[in-house]
Amino acid sequence: MTQMETVLALSSAMSAEISCFEAYVAAQRSFTTAIRARDWTALQTAIGIQDEVARAIAFKEGERAEAFELLRAKTGCDAGGMYQVALLVPEPGRSELTDLYRRLKLAAMRAKFENASAGDYAAANRNLLRAVLEELFPEKKHRMYGKSGKAIQPDLDALLLNTAL
Repeated sequence: MTQMETVLALSSAMSAEISCFEAYVAAQRSFTTAIRARDWTALQTAIGIQDEVARAIAFKEGERAEAFELLRAKTGCDAGGMYQVALLVPEPGRSELTDLYRRLKLAAMRAKFENASAGDYAAANRNLLRAVLEELFPEKKHRMYGKSGKAIQPDLDALLLNTAL
């Protein structure tokens, strides 16, 4: 395989991984929408889609890493990141690689932000529920200590609420 074929393989792998990240962000948004709407069937569907896309991302990342290591060997760059290896690739391949790598990093950051957003929303709801339950059941309000002597948060026991509440 020539260096140009390796560059094309790496470009293809990065493009596929970017597409997977974009699909993951879309699935994460539908996950967040389902949580906010309390649509549990849509939530289950979104979780399934996210699981499939996460597996695809892992597979594509493996392909990208393999192509990158092959390109690193072809260029003779023993150590260094994508930008150092890309400097050893002639134009127009260099520009294509650096642009795709930048897009890949942005897509990964978007996925991370979407995950953080959904996690923050769920944590806020969990904390609100915990605060409400502490007000309703003040006997569980005091600190509890575990075997190690550190303060632990008491588990929320199952509650049966009257439908009038």
